[in-house]
Amino acid sequence: MKLEGVVFDLDATLVNMGGFVDWKEAHRKAREAYQTTECPKEFVLKCSERGLFNMLNLVRDEVSRTIPEKVEEIQLKAYDAIESCEVESIEACHLMPGCEDVLDWLEERDIRMGVATSNSQTVAEEILKRKGIDRYFAAVVGRRPELRMKPHPDQILKCFEMMGVDPSGGVVVGDSVRDVAAAKSAEIYVVAVPAYFTRRDSIIEAGADVIIDSLEDLLVVLSMLQR
Repeated sequence: MKLEGVVFDLDATLVNMGGFVDWKEAHRKAREAYQTTECPKEFVLKCSERGLFNMLNLVRDEVSRTIPEKVEEIQLKAYDAIESCEVESIEACHLMPGCEDVLDWLEERDIRMGVATSNSQTVAEEILKRKGIDRYFAAVVGRRPELRMKPHPDQILKCFEMMGVDPSGGVVVGDSVRDVAAAKSAEIYVVAVPAYFTRRDSIIEAGADVIIDSLEDLLVVLSMLQR
């Protein structure tokens, strides 16, 4: 393939922000935010049992079906609630090993780069800026109420669109099953860099094209793709 663009996940791929976020509190705040809307409280509680990000997707799907005109308004309330917890990670997080080497290598070859993340749009942009790597990215797509989140492909496809790159000439790099599933649903080549909490068998089952141990190994894979 002629490699034209790479879309990265953010947390546990480029930076280690997740370890500095109180996800339990974020989950509680998002659940309470939904309960202030037209969403049936019992349905929200049932979805909440599936975890934070599953809840966000499940509630969005139900609202899209029942009161579609309210989707963005309702999702924004939950997203804002979570963002209040994510801001704590901006100063505390740091770049993953090999991050800048990979970004430099891609920049030197005029390969466009983007970020598609389930984290807050504002927090993602601020982290990239504070860590001094925002200049590398032609597009950043975080949680947006108008887009479905991973494992749906919406964010990734939007990122490639903003980058001006056809997904057929692109690669997705992420740490989770959601990243892999989102990329494969759009038939995009995906490299998985599993975090310590990610089950490798689930990554394999989701269809990862390549699994590497760390971001430092990514250059070998990208070099091979360009041959």
